[in-house]
Amino acid sequence: MRRAHLLIWWPRTWLATRSGWRPRIVLVVAGLFSALAAAPFHIVPALMLGLWVLFAGLDGSRRFDRPLRSAFLRGFLFGFGYFIAGMSWVIYAFLTRGNGVEYLAPVALPALAALMAVFWGIGGMIYVALAPRSVWRVLVFAAALAFSEWLRGHLLGGLPWNLPAYVWPAGGLVSQAASWFGVYGLSLLTVFVLTAPLLAITPRLELGRTLPTFAALGISLIVLATGAIRLAASPPDNVPGVTIRLVQAGIPQSQKWGEDGVALTRDRYLALTARDGIDAVTHVVWPEGALPTFMLEDGNTLARIGDTLTGGQTLLAGVNRRASDGQGLRYFNTLAALRYESGTPRIAALYDKVRLTPFGEFTPLSGVMAMTGIPALQDLARYEFTPGPGANVLDVPGAPRMLPLICYEAIFPAFVRSADQRASWIYNLSNDAWFGPTAGPRQHFNQASYRSIESGLPMVRSAALGVSGVVDALGRPVVTLDASGEGVRDVSLPGELGRTPYSFWGDAPFLAFCLLVLIGMAWQRFRSMREASEAQS
Repeated sequence: MRRAHLLIWWPRTWLATRSGWRPRIVLVVAGLFSALAAAPFHIVPALMLGLWVLFAGLDGSRRFDRPLRSAFLRGFLFGFGYFIAGMSWVIYAFLTRGNGVEYLAPVALPALAALMAVFWGIGGMIYVALAPRSVWRVLVFAAALAFSEWLRGHLLGGLPWNLPAYVWPAGGLVSQAASWFGVYGLSLLTVFVLTAPLLAITPRLELGRTLPTFAALGISLIVLATGAIRLAASPPDNVPGVTIRLVQAGIPQSQKWGEDGVALTRDRYLALTARDGIDAVTHVVWPEGALPTFMLEDGNTLARIGDTLTGGQTLLAGVNRRASDGQGLRYFNTLAALRYESGTPRIAALYDKVRLTPFGEFTPLSGVMAMTGIPALQDLARYEFTPGPGANVLDVPGAPRMLPLICYEAIFPAFVRSADQRASWIYNLSNDAWFGPTAGPRQHFNQASYRSIESGLPMVRSAALGVSGVVDALGRPVVTLDASGEGVRDVSLPGELGRTPYSFWGDAPFLAFCLLVLIGMAWQRFRSMREASEAQS
């Protein structure tokens, strides 16, 4: 046992007392290793060990002449490694776009990782500035990192990808805590529970140092018990009279946007839609931007769809849409609900995507990029979509009211809550073909599934070359389609649960707790400094 203690204690002491390039490399490597905890691997001990390294490194920052600067750098380096590995799928999106954009891939990933890592640097700086010397500083560590992650999900448009909470597979025991506190609250619990045991590991057993570990153990037991109770409850009945056909075409971007891509894609979707059993289907779902054309303006395509959907079915399809505003054309990423009655299409509902994807649907500083004269940057700058007015619950013929989420809108918890009315189910359509056979589509699916846990609503998901399927109101996958191929599945729509605590209060309890801890520590630090100043005078 003593050897085990020393095996951890010695590296911790080394990190806390060393400066220079060696501990910096260790922090980057620890961040890289921690990414194994994200989907699809979910190796949670990887994040635990990574947090231990970061915690010890930040404790060491207090020894330097510029502790806040050192803390920011150490948090940044850890975060840089974490996001370089966890978001490496970004490279594939640039490689598949062409037109010279692929040459930006070696720059795009480090730039994105650095931007995300800034928030981990901020978290490290907050911790070193406010944490006490006692073992309960681990609580400040968890609050500082979780609050910084909340900032990452909201500032500069927000990108809350691979939050600490997402190391837990959606639909499992631990993930159910998100129905109470959301993913930011679960991130707080995750960081605390995984980091606290480090403080109990010392050359000599000290009871006082084990208190955070016992607290973490108690929290873990409560989370597991409440999760088990929630999952053991009888699931709600399926919605009667609704049968949904999931269509997975399995067409790579190179074929979809290549020569004869319109005909190839349209024929593939229509052939899959028309497979046996279509007469018993009430709704057909196609993914985001299913066809590489303005489908609502394509009379031939609409007529052929009508030849397939002869039983009055409704097609829910992602389409590219354009409309004039009197000064020019505006482009929208849209979900269209098309109701076919006697072969004639009627637009029953439209939803325009609100949270546009940077460098995919709009380009920050596009004017500057257009003036550079660099073809790759100019190509990025010319793609500009217009955002929709806001989250909106749609009335879909033949089905309960539905909340649409297009692509990465599904990773924003607050966006789901921003709709004026409560829906009965969520439809998440996405085009994950841009990310190819990487971890990206699996991460996207896991994160989207948490919206079902938080809201108590089932989700139907249609993702081109991503994970399509149905998730129940507890976040458990009921049906999934292989992300790498084509296929069709006819599924029932699961019923909704009652409103969850999180759907009522959102992130307010999480923010209140973090601010209480951080402001309380700031006040205590201020009083200590004032008393020290008075004693000297």
